[in-house]
Amino acid sequence: MKIKISLISACLLTGSALFADSTNIVDALKNGKINGEFFIYAEQSDIKNADNQGFGSGSFDLGFTTDSLYGFTLDVGSRANHAFWEIDGGEYTQNSKAVLHTANIAYSHPHLDVILGRQKLNLEWAEDFHEALVGVVKAFPYTTIVVGYTQRAAIADGDQPLSAFEKIGDDGAFVVDAKYEGIEYLVLNPYIYYANDVALWTGAKAAYDGDFGEFKIGGTLQYVLSDEDTGNDGSFLQAEARGTFANVNAFLGFFKTDKDGGIGSINAIGDIDIFEDGEQIYEIDAQTFYLGANGSWNRFKFGGIFGSTEYDGGKMRELDLSIAYDLTEHLNLSAVFVNGNGDRDNDYNKISAQAVYSF
Repeated sequence: MKIKISLISACLLTGSALFADSTNIVDALKNGKINGEFFIYAEQSDIKNADNQGFGSGSFDLGFTTDSLYGFTLDVGSRANHAFWEIDGGEYTQNSKAVLHTANIAYSHPHLDVILGRQKLNLEWAEDFHEALVGVVKAFPYTTIVVGYTQRAAIADGDQPLSAFEKIGDDGAFVVDAKYEGIEYLVLNPYIYYANDVALWTGAKAAYDGDFGEFKIGGTLQYVLSDEDTGNDGSFLQAEARGTFANVNAFLGFFKTDKDGGIGSINAIGDIDIFEDGEQIYEIDAQTFYLGANGSWNRFKFGGIFGSTEYDGGKMRELDLSIAYDLTEHLNLSAVFVNGNGDRDNDYNKISAQAVYSF
């Protein structure tokens, strides 16, 4: 249950606001920042009419970002994952034990950021790590425009097996993602993706979040259409209403996919992480209603979401409950319970827990 914004995280990391400009390479290295995390994770699933599954793993991530030198920074980072146990064997399959997920050079200017190399993307339909060239244009009032090309992508998270960089189609993918915030409380976000011989995706998202004293009220409306080179075209509609009071956020929403092509290839390099699992929301002719809430109290964070999906030939209901606790400034503990209930012998209960120490 994550909240995503349609901007590249690197845009925030390359600005000189984080570092004082150095005057030479030696100072840029000396004044650089080291970051990393130790990650312990375990999950177990009790599956109806099938063997139980589960694994425990450890992960270590280490990164380094230089100080800014005439607007330029270098950023490197890698992650290594290892499974300590598996219930049945084969649950934890990865094609690489370690991945150099970040290796880029970036240039920051008041009107333009440019990042070349391996980097993390955080766009509406493009996430994880990519070998990419990305430009973030900030020259227009209230507007941010992301223009990029990505040729390979990888998964490098602590709570799942690693996936080494793999090609995106034969020729990679292009993206243009614009964000306009010139109207109070309203964010308009049109975007377009193109992958040669795969598909053309065009879409737009509007998000409203108004502040009315102690209450906050908002909503999201999004529609994206895929023009597939082969197979049926796909589409995805999202509508959501939400409100916040006393550190508790509540939301109610709806998803809908095309009756013939489902979502097409729109989620090939990214998706909407509303559910822990939720793979059925992208099936052909899928309709999903969901509601949930999340909030915080002292050092605790908690959340829950329930969704019901009807799709071509099946039904699925999912309940996710989560809790997290900041034991210290650097150490976080969390757990998630998932109940899945469907009509294709995919009833299951899953519980996962993790401990993350970051620095």
